[in-house]
Amino acid sequence: MIYHEFIYIADLLGVAVFAVTGAIAAPGKRLDILGVIVLGIVTSLGGGTIRDISLDLHPVVWVEDTTYLWVAIGSSVAAFFASRHISSPRRSLLFLDALGLALFSILGLQKALAAGAPEEVAVMMAVITGVAGGMIRDLLTGQIPLVLQRNGELYATCALLGALAYIFAYSRLGEASPWLDISTMAIIFISRMASLVAGLQLPEFIVRGHRLESPAEARNMESKEL
Repeated sequence: MIYHEFIYIADLLGVAVFAVTGAIAAPGKRLDILGVIVLGIVTSLGGGTIRDISLDLHPVVWVEDTTYLWVAIGSSVAAFFASRHISSPRRSLLFLDALGLALFSILGLQKALAAGAPEEVAVMMAVITGVAGGMIRDLLTGQIPLVLQRNGELYATCALLGALAYIFAYSRLGEASPWLDISTMAIIFISRMASLVAGLQLPEFIVRGHRLESPAEARNMESKEL
């Protein structure tokens, strides 16, 4: 019973964190309070909704338990008014986004396993739950989604590493525990933050004999074409 309460509280914390990242991504986009709330809701509940629909789980989590919806709304409203008095630099968004990624990835993995999904499907659901909300947020605010950017930052890879570590440990322990959850969430969070600090990145696809343009060269080419 205590373990299930831990999972529930962690899930609500993830909703709150992602709702705040959605809200603080709004400055400069000329959104009113309703727009900020919508952005917070889709950021915090989008990944879980896609997961539940993919796994044919009905009703989806926030329809079954409206507490999730109210936490998303409340967190968005709080961030809306707090942002008027407290500056929120990009590093704050990245920190909270990494925390939300860690929470949602492992909780999404657990829900998929509980639904009877194969381990490989559960790992995919972990990644989707962790990154889909942030992708929706970035698209709605006119940004290239973090998961698609190659600028020295691992993102979906961190969720994948944490999910694989969870599956590996779970298969040997035979049961879930708060310590397993926390340790695998820490793997995701630490690897994400390390990628930001140390510039960790995956190998880039390169065709032999082809020279890649630098970002500056690409911008110059676009301006010439215009």
